[in-house]
Amino acid sequence: MMNSDEFDQMLPAEVTLSHEERQFLVDIIDASMRVIKRHHFFSWAQGVLQSLLPHEILVCGISLGYEQHMRMYRFSSSRYFNDEHFAAVCEPEAGLLRQMMGYWEATSLPCLIGETSQGIGCDPAWVELLQRHELRNAAAHGMRGADGAIKSYYCFARVPEPFSPRLTYILKILVPFMDATLSRVLAQEEREDRHSARTQFPITGREAQILRRIKDGHTNIQIAALLEISPHTVKNHVRRILFKLGVQTRAQATAKAMQLGVLKVRRE
Repeated sequence: MMNSDEFDQMLPAEVTLSHEERQFLVDIIDASMRVIKRHHFFSWAQGVLQSLLPHEILVCGISLGYEQHMRMYRFSSSRYFNDEHFAAVCEPEAGLLRQMMGYWEATSLPCLIGETSQGIGCDPAWVELLQRHELRNAAAHGMRGADGAIKSYYCFARVPEPFSPRLTYILKILVPFMDATLSRVLAQEEREDRHSARTQFPITGREAQILRRIKDGHTNIQIAALLEISPHTVKNHVRRILFKLGVQTRAQATAKAMQLGVLKVRRE
């Protein structure tokens, strides 16, 4: 299987940005500094970003570190790509985006695939899935985190065809800036959500103690023994914790508590 370095060697030496495209890139980067909210990101992607990579649909997957799965987002100007299509392509086990991300994890190669273009290593079966889910075609690339695992993935759809080596080059240039911009937006949302949750239903010190024991896998009886309180008291605390965090299970409670900063994530 071809790797990213071998793929780069296949690009013609003359593939580079024109003077006009360099100015477009400067404008894109400059405008990204004013992207604070998610609707700003939508306007940025559907606005100035179109000068280098025209598209109608952008589907993004990004990992927030404390979660095992990737969160999926869509920014679309197409009325054809609906909620059902989005859910289908983002299905975590066998959805189209999961398959494409698996290809990228193995190769680090951009994926360009459509009716008239098919990238190296892309599964021909994806063309039919793109049509079925109203994406039509895809030009996608990802980013790795410091641990080497996939951190984010950006899939542009309904891109003008035919594709060219320049599109691959532009993807490799744009995706790092897109990742930095979306990460900043989501980080701001996380901070605001944490502040809102802590203010509305603050977790008490005792509840935090119980959450830590739940995270370690202890039962109510074990927690009661460790904290020298009755199992009934622990049960009542757990009920209040679930209510405050807006979740239904103990596992969801620990995940939400880590998200809100109530529990610290242990770094290996």
